[in-house]
Amino acid sequence: MKISIKDLGEGIHEFSKQISHKDLKFAETENYPEPLHIDIFIDRIEQVFRFKVGIKTKACYKCDRCLDEFYFNFEEKAEQIYQLGHSDLDEDDEIIILPENTIEIDITPVIKDIFFISRPLKRICNEDCKGLCANCGVNLNHETCNCQNQKADPRLEKLKVFLK
Repeated sequence: MKISIKDLGEGIHEFSKQISHKDLKFAETENYPEPLHIDIFIDRIEQVFRFKVGIKTKACYKCDRCLDEFYFNFEEKAEQIYQLGHSDLDEDDEIIILPENTIEIDITPVIKDIFFISRPLKRICNEDCKGLCANCGVNLNHETCNCQNQKADPRLEKLKVFLK
């Protein structure tokens, strides 16, 4: 997603765009079936552009415990600073230096970073999810099973002393 800066004057500028997840061409786009609402806030001071990018959409995942599909509202923000020409700032500052003749800035990497950093490591439909039965595979959120009365694996019997 490229933003034209050629005619962008100094000061604050705000944009809102709606795009399809398919336009971004990154992994796991199937987890975001609805359009992405992107709010872009740009603060330009001379040759420095501070972008604040906010994304809102609905995400769809499979629960890691019960394997049911669940939806949740995905809403995240990120900030990136770009500078045209050279920078007098420390290299430790997270500033992307662009050529002085740049007329548009591609913020696709910022958007991809938002999704990569913000995706849940453990995808759980809710905190009370009971998951699947280890013996029969029944989803314990929807029904009960009779497997709890079965005898435990004899190789693990000695470990029961640690549970007391």
